[in-house]
Amino acid sequence: MSSIMTLMTAFGLAGGAGAKAFIPLLVLGGFHYTPYFELSGSFAWIASPPVMVVLGILVVLEILVDSVPELGEYSDLVAYLPKVVAGFIAFAAATGAVDADLMHLGVSGVLGGGTAGAVHWLRNRIRRPFREVAENVHEGAARVASLGEAGASVFVSGSAVLAPPLAIVGMGSAVMLGLVVVRKFDDRPGVCGACGGPLRKDALACPSCGEKCGI
Repeated sequence: MSSIMTLMTAFGLAGGAGAKAFIPLLVLGGFHYTPYFELSGSFAWIASPPVMVVLGILVVLEILVDSVPELGEYSDLVAYLPKVVAGFIAFAAATGAVDADLMHLGVSGVLGGGTAGAVHWLRNRIRRPFREVAENVHEGAARVASLGEAGASVFVSGSAVLAPPLAIVGMGSAVMLGLVVVRKFDDRPGVCGACGGPLRKDALACPSCGEKCGI
């Protein structure tokens, strides 16, 4: 049972990294000073005060950059690398077996980095159309979205340590909600380039002006 709980913790932390890269590592470092979690010797550096300060600064910078629509559009792609790396480190730190052999290293990299990358990909699918609809119109929407992602990362990462099943349920719920939102955005009508009227994606001509135009 303990091995299953450990895996749940690892997946929860990696999923949290997919939302905000550095929050799960900061959470792990903080919990190292509590009775609930202890980092193995190979990962004790995460809890060192200098590293914790740097992680805190990176968390703030990540939230600020993502709250600016123009910068956020570029960070959607650039953020894959730090999030995959953070997912790998968080997964390996949770399992504590990364230094056992190369197989454990590879498994931690694939599962941790892959989970973080998949969550970030889904997050991008939601944020890009959301920017078109709301963030580019009102800057406050970008700040709310960025802070919301940070809050979700804190919740998933914290519950991954304290109550791993809750983290998995939370991740699953977020993924399902994300898929619903993505489908809603994908089904939204386009705009006719000639008259600005609503236009279905499979339409050959605009129902408002009759012009043959794309979305």
